Amino acid sequence: MAVPGTMGRIVRVDLATQKLTVETPSDDVYLKYLGGYGIGAHYLYNEQKPGVDPLGPESLLGVFTGVLTGTPGISTNRYTVVAKSPKTGTWGDANSGGEFGPAMKHAGFDGVLFSGISDKPVYLLLKDGKARLLPADDWWGKDSVYIDAQVKELYGSKARACCIGPAGERMSLLACVINDRGRAAGRSGLGAVMGSKRLKAIVCVGDAEITMALPEAMKQYCADVKKKMRQADLVKFLNQYGTAGLTAGACASGDTPIKNWAGAPEDFPTAAKISDEAVIAIQKKKYACWRCPIGCGGETEVTTGDMPSHTHKPEYETLGAFGTMCLNDCLESINLCNQICNESGLDTISTGCTVAFAIECYERGILTKEDTGGLELTWGNGKAIVEVTRQIAEGTGFGGRVLGDGAKRAAERIGKGAA
Repeated sequence: MAVPGTMGRIVRVDLATQKLTVETPSDDVYLKYLGGYGIGAHYLYNEQKPGVDPLGPESLLGVFTGVLTGTPGISTNRYTVVAKSPKTGTWGDANSGGEFGPAMKHAGFDGVLFSGISDKPVYLLLKDGKARLLPADDWWGKDSVYIDAQVKELYGSKARACCIGPAGERMSLLACVINDRGRAAGRSGLGAVMGSKRLKAIVCVGDAEITMALPEAMKQYCADVKKKMRQADLVKFLNQYGTAGLTAGACASGDTPIKNWAGAPEDFPTAAKISDEAVIAIQKKKYACWRCPIGCGGETEVTTGDMPSHTHKPEYETLGAFGTMCLNDCLESINLCNQICNESGLDTISTGCTVAFAIECYERGILTKEDTGGLELTWGNGKAIVEVTRQIAEGTGFGGRVLGDGAKRAAERIGKGAA
């Protein structure tokens, strides 16, 4: 019998041979490493050879859930992606909420460990306790919103997927793993690892029950905690604004990085234009991640002006990266950058901070208008920030050629003291 809270099943996928093996980890593994992060560390550090190329065939890629994921607990919705980071050359991890993590457990699995490289684009289907590799040629080149729609069309409205967008396919080191059209396992460049393996998506379908050690005690405990949460000011604040409500205050206190880490609060006195009430003004719909009583999420829409957008509400980090870091108080441009990143599968934090780095290079004369292909990368130039973000997403122009792998690689390519 599986350790309570787990499904007791991990899928090993050799993408080179297309061989799938389902194994049951020992109880000891589950009890020592309760979270997806811990289980991922167990597999990578025990099985991956030292010195491997993160984007090569010997690199391992893991997608794991934790002991609470998918249970009736509170906010038990996260999953973790692990691999050797192609950005740092060492441990890499990223995690995301939404509904994919619970869907993996309900499909009958605690996680997946990938090795090798597929000859053709594929996706992994986890359905009712069975695992299959299927062709993804028709999905290759498509964005995350398209994949989400296709998955629901093929496997029903309850099906969930995590996937890479075109940025991950090109192995941009800014690429991340996206689920639910805008929830992101954003850090460490793990979308590039997924792309290197020609793995487009993992699709989960099922309604398997998760065993619990003390289900009634868990139910009562959660009811008590939820009661306290409903009375907490922070929970009320996050329900109303989400993390976007933190931006102006964090900027004023100096907690948020400003002007590519070189600025102070007085350099960005208009932070209110990209915070709390301003963001809520473009919110059209609220939502909550799976079993989360806070409900901080939302969908935003801009229909006026020359920067229309429709995407997930930008989080504090996105508002900081494309806003305070770039001295940009144009919320419409930030929301559009958020949409571009969500669809193409880019980490908004790394991408926005890379753009801020490029703006400082431009300010210092290290980059010129000739270098940028005519883009005036000046502080607060929302239109230019959108355009260079679009270039990064598409792998075109100055953005794609120079900035597409992050600030460190960009500094190496630019030279002239950029580092």
